[in-house]
Amino acid sequence: MSDKDQLKFISKALLMHQRPFLITKLDGDVMWVNNAAKYIFSMEENDKLDILFVEKKDLDKAKFDSDIADSFDVFLKLNLREKSFFMRVLLHVIPMENENYFLVEFVSNSKENLYALKTVISCLENNRIGMFYQKQYKLTGKKEITGVEALIRFFSEDGSIIPNDKIIPYIESESIFSLVVTSSMDLVKEFFDAREEKGLAGKTLYFNVSAHTVLHKDFLPIFKDFIKSTGVKKGDFGIEVTETAELNNLSLASLRLSSIKNLGVSIALDDFGAGYSALRYLKDLPIDLLKLDKSFTTEMAETHNQSLIQIAKLMADSLSMEFICEGLEEEWQIEKAISLGCERGQGYFLHKPCSLEDLTNE
Repeated sequence: MSDKDQLKFISKALLMHQRPFLITKLDGDVMWVNNAAKYIFSMEENDKLDILFVEKKDLDKAKFDSDIADSFDVFLKLNLREKSFFMRVLLHVIPMENENYFLVEFVSNSKENLYALKTVISCLENNRIGMFYQKQYKLTGKKEITGVEALIRFFSEDGSIIPNDKIIPYIESESIFSLVVTSSMDLVKEFFDAREEKGLAGKTLYFNVSAHTVLHKDFLPIFKDFIKSTGVKKGDFGIEVTETAELNNLSLASLRLSSIKNLGVSIALDDFGAGYSALRYLKDLPIDLLKLDKSFTTEMAETHNQSLIQIAKLMADSLSMEFICEGLEEEWQIEKAISLGCERGQGYFLHKPCSLEDLTNE
């Protein structure tokens, strides 16, 4: 089979594959795009996708002299219409007789995954993302705001909110989530500009960061630049680490989170109790705040769940960590949380997420 026939065979086989694929020359010139890639980038007939291999040293890994092709992770800069995107992809070497190529694979495991990627890219491209804010409260004594969580929102073309459960679970393991974090941090700056006027000065703002973002090579410079540009002081800003099951390099995560903590940033562990390695995270990561997974709150009436909540609270106290119950949606849950020793809470009964415009200190 000639080189031309081989390339034609590959492209035909991958045309309708569920994962997005590109075939490029070694300089990044895109030769071919499959249907899934056209879908996530909403590509029209005349749209051109330009890519740039960000780290040239990554390409030094590519070996074309093996019977078994190499593949490895790289970061790409993609230029599409008026926007540029940075995404992590899996790069496959295609050794040919006369010329070599790369097969660029965007990891996606389901149609839901593809929809989420398409939606996020469209929202980023058309500036249809925003931040909502949910207050956290002291549950005992005088009602007092203890912190605020920033929550990303995606908007459809008609302005309605796209449910996060249709997007977030499907992109947190994708590199595009790092791009979402970068874009939403720009929006969070508006909170710090308005917090004094809102009567929320001194209240910690918590920002969600996926495990993939923590392990991203640009994690530290991105957050250092953010802290410098906003002028936040110790106690003003915190990050909630989500999708902790994806923390496959705890030593690296610990180093990076410690560096961020040394800048005065609080570190919260989100969804505590949901991951099988939660106890190891407490041992290895510089955690300040444990956020109990809302599944415990939902089933708070169950005796065994109450015991687990008390154990989690005891662990937090013994490690000098703060503790908060998420998902408080009914009054009885708050009363039960207090009886179990929980002093801080967050949930729809206490406060529904709202825009910065509607946020108050009440």
